Amino acid sequence: MRQSKVPLIVSLLLVSGLSLANAAYDDPNVLSVEKEGGKSVATYSAQELTKTFPPKIIETNTPWTNGAIRRYRGASLKEVLAKNGLSDATIIEGIALDDYQAKLEMNEINTFDPIIATEIGCTDADRSTTVCATGQEFRPLTDADRGPYYVVWPYDQLPKASDPGDNSRWIWFLVALRPES
Repeated sequence: MRQSKVPLIVSLLLVSGLSLANAAYDDPNVLSVEKEGGKSVATYSAQELTKTFPPKIIETNTPWTNGAIRRYRGASLKEVLAKNGLSDATIIEGIALDDYQAKLEMNEINTFDPIIATEIGCTDADRSTTVCATGQEFRPLTDADRGPYYVVWPYDQLPKASDPGDNSRWIWFLVALRPES
């Protein structure tokens, strides 16, 4: 199971006096869509992604929610790729802030229509701690939720992996998408 290195990286950078500006993708709040060679064709903030693409909701458990069903809202990954000229790619690489990379097969993207989640459904616990207001349905993903961008799949619809520990298609702290080079 992949463990996030982002808090550790941030801590090490702060202790060493460096900043995330030294990283290849220095702003976790910007999602870059790239063509071959890493050339950016579009960038999106969470607000821009929400304005540009119709919201889609996936209600699912994940490999990390211990069977609890959570609601995620965001843009369809396949629609983002299509709008930016990447729907003909066979493999899409998703890159996370901590330099984690995963290869996503376009046939699986087309079949299961995952989202680039930017929001998570409010829970009673969120409302009791005023993270969500009464009646608020969703809130932005935080670092603790693996946001601000998180590739979320309909878990129960996915084929069972030959290795149950292989959850590489779930990319949190997503910062870039590009065709496999």
